[in-house]
Amino acid sequence: MIKIDTEKVKEEKENYYLKALEWYSEYEIISKSEYSSINTCFNNYIECHENSMKFTKNLRCKRRSCPICDEIDRSAKYFEIMKKIENFKNRYLIFILTINGKNVEIDDKSRLQNELNVVRTNFNKLVKSPFLKKTVKGYLRVMEIAYNPERNSFLPHLHILLFTIKGIYKHFKMKKLKEMIQTKWNILNGFKTNVHLEKLGTEEKIQKTVSYLTHSKKKRLKNFFDNDENKTILSAYLNIIKRKRIYHWSKFKE
Repeated sequence: MIKIDTEKVKEEKENYYLKALEWYSEYEIISKSEYSSINTCFNNYIECHENSMKFTKNLRCKRRSCPICDEIDRSAKYFEIMKKIENFKNRYLIFILTINGKNVEIDDKSRLQNELNVVRTNFNKLVKSPFLKKTVKGYLRVMEIAYNPERNSFLPHLHILLFTIKGIYKHFKMKKLKEMIQTKWNILNGFKTNVHLEKLGTEEKIQKTVSYLTHSKKKRLKNFFDNDENKTILSAYLNIIKRKRIYHWSKFKE
């Protein structure tokens, strides 16, 4: 059994939190009021840990730009989604679908905002297609914006957990279903892009996928602070996700 050095982990976390506060105080990444909230949150966090107190929700700032709340909220979201899936998994088959929009330069905020709207609108049209309408009973849509260092751009895309009727294979084979989604998505977008579709047939696959969608290392705010050159990227990222609904559950059809 691997022994975890809890003191080292705690120290690494606090160093990361301090670096985030340093960036936020020295550079115009967030507003002064937002920085003040995050700073208070950090002080509450330290006080709770030093006095063996529970770091309760009322002591947190709950801002997406907060390194502490980002980690807590992502972990909580994992358990929230898994709990909801538990109610559905015996009634439906579960698939993970990933669909992409267009790459947008990080400093073109209005175009990036527009592309996010286009991706969401086109997905709503996609899921209303007859071949999906008769097989999909509900979904969880997750909005994501990935940074592409080679192009210095953001790629807006969606990950969707599709909950389908158990008899979906009576209508389509997996390969055919993917081809139909691919064709429809390309028509809606007006350009060719790959889609990913995979059945989540085991508990392990479900857990791994939900982990990826919520608190995997790749998704964490912490990644921006690994390189001092990421300040502009972080600022653009926080600006575009502000007040955005990242996770959206549809209504489920009976």
